[in-house]
Amino acid sequence: MTVLVTERARVARARKEDAAALARLIMIAGEGLPLLIWEGMRQPGESAMDVGARRAAREEGGFSYRHADVVREGGEVVSALVSYAMPNPTPADEIAGAPPVFQPLLQLENALAPSWYVNVLATVERARKRGAASRLLDVAEGQARRAGFDTLSLITGDTNSARGLYERFGFVERARLPIVKEGWTHDGAFWIAYAKPLLG
Repeated sequence: MTVLVTERARVARARKEDAAALARLIMIAGEGLPLLIWEGMRQPGESAMDVGARRAAREEGGFSYRHADVVREGGEVVSALVSYAMPNPTPADEIAGAPPVFQPLLQLENALAPSWYVNVLATVERARKRGAASRLLDVAEGQARRAGFDTLSLITGDTNSARGLYERFGFVERARLPIVKEGWTHDGAFWIAYAKPLLG
């Protein structure tokens, strides 16, 4: 299921110099929640978004540019995918020790493991509805198959308009849990775990 974006668009592996663009797209995909993390990690002279860019520029970690694929238009990053293997559930004691706002997300990740996990999929507003996200989902599915996983997964909020795209792409709801709103605001009521079986 590939929908072509404009001729100028290019899908490629992210580069370290894409870190600031990745941080902005991670913020979009996380529906504002990453700022809550980044605010608590600021160093003198840094903004929360600076922290996001610093983390995206790392060589390791879930949000590292090394896990990212991007769509470029005219050299600008307009859409990004961060996906990776999620082979094992998080131990219950680690979930219990996490901040309450993150506990339902960790519990839903456990409901999806083992799978190839789409942690970030986002497109800047001006480039939406032109097929970039569909192309990146194709990329994630290829990565999952090559890594030997039979399931592609993601978590999103119940008010995310991209849910229609996910369902058309073959994702089905696996579980949902209430969103915990401590220190941030969100219009939705539930986080939803989606999975797509990869057959054949």
